[in-house]
Amino acid sequence: MNETIQQYVERIQGKIAGRDPLRTQCETAKRLSGLLKRGTPAKLKKRPAPEKWSVVEILDQDAWAAAGQYAKRKPRQSLEQFRILREANLGLLKSLSPEQWKLFGVHAERGEESIERLTQMIAGHDLNHLEQIESILAPKGHAVTLRRR
Repeated sequence: MNETIQQYVERIQGKIAGRDPLRTQCETAKRLSGLLKRGTPAKLKKRPAPEKWSVVEILDQDAWAAAGQYAKRKPRQSLEQFRILREANLGLLKSLSPEQWKLFGVHAERGEESIERLTQMIAGHDLNHLEQIESILAPKGHAVTLRRR
């Protein structure tokens, strides 16, 4: 998919629109765990197309997937690492004051981004990956739609 940074931001923000980003992030590890139970180890490692990621590669992205050699790791090991890091991050986010949510940094591609917006982007990114994994693991010929929780 060739999309601009702006198109990506709009797509990801569209996925989280009307949802609580912290709740979405809290639910992701559990939903991933349920999805992993639907695939055999071979299916979880199989790429749906040469240029597309497998489920184990989707569990994290680019530099993490390459450096962590996720294609060679057990999916549950990757999920457990994700769950631990996510819980630590959520603990920090939940402790922030309203003023702290407005603090910002500069993202290399998207520019100035507040903690609040970054949290929304991460939650939308989670939903994007959940959709990808559901699609890969869906029985052939079955359409997959991500349900709102």
